[in-house]
Amino acid sequence: MKEKQFIDKGARKVRLDEFLERELEGAGYSHSDLVRTPTSTKIVIYAQRPGLVIGRGGSRIRELTADMEEEFEFDNPQIEVNEIEDADSDAEIVAKSMASWLEKGGSAKRVGYTYLRRVKESGVIGVEIEISGKLSGNRGRTEKFSYGYVKRCGNTSKESVDSAYTLARTKPGAIGLKVRIMKELPDFKHRNVDVTEEILHETVDGETKTEQIAKIIAEADNMTAAAIEEAAEAQEIDMEKVTVDEVRDVFEEMDADEASEVESEEDEADQEPQETEEETEEAEDEVEETESEDEPDESDVDYAEIVSGTIGDAKDALNDLENVDWEKALQAEKDDKNRTTFIDWLESKV
Repeated sequence: MKEKQFIDKGARKVRLDEFLERELEGAGYSHSDLVRTPTSTKIVIYAQRPGLVIGRGGSRIRELTADMEEEFEFDNPQIEVNEIEDADSDAEIVAKSMASWLEKGGSAKRVGYTYLRRVKESGVIGVEIEISGKLSGNRGRTEKFSYGYVKRCGNTSKESVDSAYTLARTKPGAIGLKVRIMKELPDFKHRNVDVTEEILHETVDGETKTEQIAKIIAEADNMTAAAIEEAAEAQEIDMEKVTVDEVRDVFEEMDADEASEVESEEDEADQEPQETEEETEEAEDEVEETESEDEPDESDVDYAEIVSGTIGDAKDALNDLENVDWEKALQAEKDDKNRTTFIDWLESKV
């Protein structure tokens, strides 16, 4: 029975925070404390703008008192409002402000650095900020920002670290925000802490298995088991999650796709209508007249940069050029990645 009472008290506290956050939207609500006395229940509300909580002549606070008495069955509830003097050192307000900015289209890195600087200037010991989700593109990642010293475990972490978590609901999806602020060191902490440490930033990318296999194929010299394992080790990819057979299957599919692309291009070339001699001469004359104005200087083409990307992108870039030096492109591929299928395609163009 005692366990059930503790659970009920915790659930009531959570529902109270949700109720106050909903009712006090715009007042900068942070958190609340419940203090039970023999004659009443005291609710202490911490907000950035207490005037909006109290209302004109206390009208708003009277409405809140009546609503909470009916909603939560408190005995003679008494509401006290405390102002948060420095909102930049309150984790809940910082997290909600960041979420609001992200929902309006703000960049994750800009939001993170801005609020890290503001929290730092408020005079805290340390702060940690994590922004996770689809920040750009379809792949989720985590941006981490940290400054100073923040305790992560033990009783000190519970008592001296202010933590908050909230969601920013953007068009690509929900973005999670975690904020942990350590305002001061406990009394027993007798060691020097350099709070002027440089700001740290780390990006954690969540790579898919397809992307890992593509990296292995680009790195491997051939499709033997030893070469695949060596390429995976060079790319720091765990071969327990990606097998040799999976890499070979993807490589064979890429070969088949590229071969079909070459065949379709040859078929299209064969099916093009043949021009008459007069039309050919007229076209050549027109090309000669406009050559100096329209044609780009192919000597400036950086073939090494073109072949450094994926095979599909490299093919598209080469096909977009009018006068391609296929031998230079072939040599650039041999000097760089030396991909067999791409070399065969380039040799067919030489």
